[in-house]
Amino acid sequence: MSKHLTIGVDIGTTNVKACVLDTQTGKVLAFGSKEHPLFHPHPGWAEQEADNYWDAVVSSIRQCLEGGNFADHVQSIALSGLVGVTLPVDDRGKPLRPAMIWMDSRSEDECQDIRNAVGEDTINSINGNRLAPWFIDPKALWIKKHEPSVFNATHRFLSPAGYCTFKLCGAFTMNTGDAGLFYPYEYQKAAWNEELATAIGIPPEKLPRLYVSHEAVGEVSKQAAAETGLRPGTIVAAGGTDISSAALGVGVTEAGQAFYSMGTGSNIGIMIPTEQTVDEYRILKWPHVLPGLTMFDAPMAFTGASLKWYRDAFGDAEARLAERMGANVFDLYTEQARQVPQGSDGLMYLPYLGNSLAPNWNSEASGVFFGMLPNMGRAHFIRALIEGVAFDLYSNFQIATAAGAQVDELVLNGGPTKSRFWNQITANVTNTPLKVPDIGEAAPLGDAILAAVAGGIYPDPVTPLKDIVSIKETIDPDPVMHERYAECFEVWRNVYESLRPSMTEHRALQQRLRKG
Repeated sequence: MSKHLTIGVDIGTTNVKACVLDTQTGKVLAFGSKEHPLFHPHPGWAEQEADNYWDAVVSSIRQCLEGGNFADHVQSIALSGLVGVTLPVDDRGKPLRPAMIWMDSRSEDECQDIRNAVGEDTINSINGNRLAPWFIDPKALWIKKHEPSVFNATHRFLSPAGYCTFKLCGAFTMNTGDAGLFYPYEYQKAAWNEELATAIGIPPEKLPRLYVSHEAVGEVSKQAAAETGLRPGTIVAAGGTDISSAALGVGVTEAGQAFYSMGTGSNIGIMIPTEQTVDEYRILKWPHVLPGLTMFDAPMAFTGASLKWYRDAFGDAEARLAERMGANVFDLYTEQARQVPQGSDGLMYLPYLGNSLAPNWNSEASGVFFGMLPNMGRAHFIRALIEGVAFDLYSNFQIATAAGAQVDELVLNGGPTKSRFWNQITANVTNTPLKVPDIGEAAPLGDAILAAVAGGIYPDPVTPLKDIVSIKETIDPDPVMHERYAECFEVWRNVYESLRPSMTEHRALQQRLRKG
């Protein structure tokens, strides 16, 4: 029986998405998705239950398999997922506490502990990154300090993709992309630095074995087959990070290429050779799924999450109308925003609903609307949300190019990029052409390609892309509008800098109010 199908699964911050790839035609045959919850038990905390990841993965795979008689034809599967997640498991793979995800900002004190123990310059030179709660080690040290029994019982720290890979095949693994968010990962050597792990306070034996993304790590067990509907013995690949798998899925595979991925959060990822040293640490570096390439990557926390917040807090009317019309509620929002002039009549939005990632790395940042006037209505706030997200991107864009990164165009991916209005604002703010690929969800597609290499179908991840990925549209910037936005951007940036000390005071006030 021909086993020419592969499955890719991506675990996002709020959704799991999966697809079936026909490697003979380069076409996606089926798609599945399932939401999973995010919990904020205290200000600055962000947690998820590992078994909610797995339940959503199972649901998404089953949806794919229900699209046809596929299971017997699936050769292999690969998973990717959100990064910067601290998930401790015991020696049976059982989660010991909720996963602390990338947007969790409680571990500032532990960042300082690492500075005192090893120095930030050491982290910069070995791992290529900065110290911030976004990474895994500070959160692991928070567990060590506040939940020592959990830390002592930890057999391995896994990523969401690594946990669900374990559920598939029973192996404790970590792909090199996920490993890049651990400080002991020496990114230019693709190996653990055990001396650094020990110095930080993380025993090296708690770190999983490393694999390149397209390597096979095991086979689907009988138990996992019963849960997912997959055939026992289906090959399981190491997989990648959500962002790097998405980069592969949109065809960004060479140094100098860049892409912009938007979802709950967003990333601008610029490809650089791994051997290239870039002394800029406000923007992160972690391995691409392709060996030899590093992603010079700027994560931003509240992109689609900002408009989702607006929907949940103020968007009942549009939600009801969208349900009656059978329309997408977010299309109704952007149609309103279209009626407001560029610059939102001076209304500005700082998209920091709990913290700021690149380039500010401020765990005490908060969301702000600035410049409200009596004549402003709902549409102003929606447009200001979109423009504020674009300004956040532009701040990272400027830093990347000043550090020597060459960016001629951005390839798009993710839910908000389905809005041409939103894309045009992004193009105008950054003054950069945007390429819109003719694909659905990039990350699960990239995973399916990795799975095909692990399964011996493709010789490498790049060769099949010419038959899978095409560009359906290019959105060019308007230079005149860019000049206007550049003026707005300077004020927007000054608003943040002016409010930064007050944000620190405000976070302390919130904590006092919470304690009563």
